[in-house]
Amino acid sequence: MESRNMPLLNLPNDLPNGLEILDQGKIVGRSLPIGRSMLCEEIGVRSELEYKIKMRDEGRVMTTMNIGLQTWRDTARALQLIHNECERRGFRIDRYQMQMDRRMGVPPESRLRAAKETGPLLESSQDWFETTHTVPIQPGFGDMMIGSPMSLENATSALQAGITYVGNMSQFSWKFPSWSGTDVDQMVEMTKALGLMAEKRDEGATMQSYLDDGFPAQFEDFTSYIGWAMFERFIVTDVIGARLAISYGGLTHDPIMKAALIMALESITPEGTCNPFYHCNTTVYKPDIDINYGILSVDMLYLLLVQNKLKTGAAVLPIPVTEAIRIPSWQEIVEVHAITRRISEYVPNLVDTVDWSRLDVLKEELLVGGRRFFENLCNGLIDMGVDLRDPLMVLLAVRRLGAIQIERHFGVGPLDPKSQGDRRDPLLATDTYRDLVEKKKEVRKNFSSRNIGKPDAQLRVIVASTDVHEFGLHVLVDALRSLGIEPIIGGMGVDPDELSDLAMEVEASALLVSTHNGMALTYAQQLLTELSSRKLSLSILFGGILNQDFEGSDTPIDVRQDLQALGIIVCNDVTDVPEALGLEIFA
Repeated sequence: MESRNMPLLNLPNDLPNGLEILDQGKIVGRSLPIGRSMLCEEIGVRSELEYKIKMRDEGRVMTTMNIGLQTWRDTARALQLIHNECERRGFRIDRYQMQMDRRMGVPPESRLRAAKETGPLLESSQDWFETTHTVPIQPGFGDMMIGSPMSLENATSALQAGITYVGNMSQFSWKFPSWSGTDVDQMVEMTKALGLMAEKRDEGATMQSYLDDGFPAQFEDFTSYIGWAMFERFIVTDVIGARLAISYGGLTHDPIMKAALIMALESITPEGTCNPFYHCNTTVYKPDIDINYGILSVDMLYLLLVQNKLKTGAAVLPIPVTEAIRIPSWQEIVEVHAITRRISEYVPNLVDTVDWSRLDVLKEELLVGGRRFFENLCNGLIDMGVDLRDPLMVLLAVRRLGAIQIERHFGVGPLDPKSQGDRRDPLLATDTYRDLVEKKKEVRKNFSSRNIGKPDAQLRVIVASTDVHEFGLHVLVDALRSLGIEPIIGGMGVDPDELSDLAMEVEASALLVSTHNGMALTYAQQLLTELSSRKLSLSILFGGILNQDFEGSDTPIDVRQDLQALGIIVCNDVTDVPEALGLEIFA
């Protein structure tokens, strides 16, 4: 490993033995029957893995969809409508990912305190049963499952219902709403669930990961993506003895790089494992629907080309063109799958027209860099006293280090000569990193052209996100610094009471809140209540996707006017911030 400074790592002296915690989950698994879904019953297979292998061997390219309305009842009705319409049009969708409310990851008593987000909750054994027996479409559950404080309970319910791809490995780093437990408590529950998945491996139980929901979303280098995938596979397969299947794609819009990265991921996938899905990009969708159709078509073409070339058994996930505006309707989900099926008809004749040698070269660059990252990380953890054979210790260690420190210390790019310390320039820059650099430049250029006055020296601004989406937060922090304001970082997934406590502690002048998940109005109301209880009066700015789930509506509704009626300042873009903070504009 390269010589470099080790980051600081603080682990508790009384941390439980991870192998003993793992065994607790295995004990649960020994008496747990795995259910059989409607799809598996119809096809005559025991699990989604068997289904994938059978479809792959028959030459079928599978598709999957994201879905999650306000309640499970609404979602079940939409699934029936989607299935019926697809059947009428002569095609079918193989699987679905439930986009659940984050409250699904916390115990019922914590759910009562948290703001409702877009997505349903499963609240009874009947709800769980219906996820696999409403339509012959196989559910693969990632969000708010393994990785959350409810890891063992949710994994148990999923397997009993016949859901055999369960995740999300990458969400172990998430903070879940209104839950007062510690990170140790959360990792203990995850380790138990991983033991359960290991025990049921021979019956098709497959741990699922979606890289873009975890640390890789914060990485600047695509070689770090591959290195992290190797690291997750090491933990799940080598240490724990479970099966891991990895998904990726929502944050990458360069079709060449995406194709090469999928090829790299497939090359490190063990025999007998099929990855869950590869995701259509969503980060470059615009309010202009016509542009989005073009983005969709190019992205799906390359995803389908790779599937036809490699015959992976993974599904492709097309995203409706309205995604950047609101939660798509069931009709829009059907439409995007109809487009995908039409594109797929041409793909077999196009595979041999692609210069695969160019993609192979890029794939090898990713693998070489990824292996270096993986080795650096493993050796670094050993140097810090982490026992790599103890899954609980490993998970807690990397969670506490965080993505930024991990890549800074163990990434493989050259040292940035302009930086102090270990910051490295990426070898193969991620689209997220390049987009972030461009957005920061765009905002700074906008500010410099407007002759904005200097802020009051007493102005104290907190920035925070209500959920795990962080791109806007990074842009906002840079924008404030360019105005001469050093913001106080409240972090991601911050509950209203936590944000109010911080505001009181630092005597904040303003709160800048970024939100995304259909909870803008509820969160704002709870925040105002918390601030009022502390007798705090300050400016509140909201930005992001400002909508809210309402009963009787299939999709979230824009609540900008409702927020303004509460006295909250609505920012449609980060360039609105100077005026919203009351800075003088001389231009």
